[in-house]
Amino acid sequence: MADKATDRRKLILRTAMQLFAAKGASATSMQEIAELCGMSKGSLYLHFKSKEELEQSIYNYCYQMLEDRLAQVEQQKDSSPRDKLRIQIRVLLEQVLELREFLMMQLRDWLGSGKMPVEPGCVRENNLRLLHWGGAKLEIIYGAGIKPYIGELLFILNGMLGSYIRLLFMPNLPVSTEQMAKHLLTMLDESAAFMLRSKAAPLIPLSFLEAWGQHGPRLDAQPNRHPLFVIRQMKDELNVADADPELREEAAESLRILENELIELQPRKALLLGMLRNLRTIPALEERCNELETLIRLYR
Repeated sequence: MADKATDRRKLILRTAMQLFAAKGASATSMQEIAELCGMSKGSLYLHFKSKEELEQSIYNYCYQMLEDRLAQVEQQKDSSPRDKLRIQIRVLLEQVLELREFLMMQLRDWLGSGKMPVEPGCVRENNLRLLHWGGAKLEIIYGAGIKPYIGELLFILNGMLGSYIRLLFMPNLPVSTEQMAKHLLTMLDESAAFMLRSKAAPLIPLSFLEAWGQHGPRLDAQPNRHPLFVIRQMKDELNVADADPELREEAAESLRILENELIELQPRKALLLGMLRNLRTIPALEERCNELETLIRLYR
């Protein structure tokens, strides 16, 4: 019975992915998914309570497929650790190719709506697992001496993979996934050899990379907003907030000061943070205050 339920969930996930790839998640109804699966809408809701839950499950399903394929490569007894990593990089790139239409449509939906189509925590959690997996692989390949530099190597690996993945979305790409995997691994070899030879202090410690994997960069577009847009939203929220009139006036003044300071060539960080503390007296502004603080801390 459990296997039957699992098979039906898998059918729903694959059907939803096909529809999302064809027309986008926002333009696809749960009714359409149910009809294509040959079930009632009520039966569909027994498996997924909402379309948002279904979307998140699709992302988890894609990560699980990737992890399963990576694990299969890991079982190859006649391949060296380096060869396994090369094959695993190729497998990852090939999975992106398989999901290309789905990912492109999800991106269009995201850009069209201005918000992430899935809860970012789901993506970050899976990325963090891959991060730890990648770090362990690099230490096996390059030895214990590479441990201080694993953070830097993972940044290089992440950056190159991201660039290659963007290339996969280009038509008529004259490079195969195998060539990409070989080239990426050669670049890692050269970087690792230089780090081991120079014995320089690592620029990016592994602890920073782990924090980056856990908490950011967020995928929900907020950190990309200019602080002035956040302040504009805070003004609107302040107008309808349930707050003491005196505190409301002080908060409005703090927002005006922030706005004026942020249009200066060199905004004073101490002043910005001071005004931000004043705004935290209004509970309704707490979420926007957190967003604004993240942006303000980027200033020198």
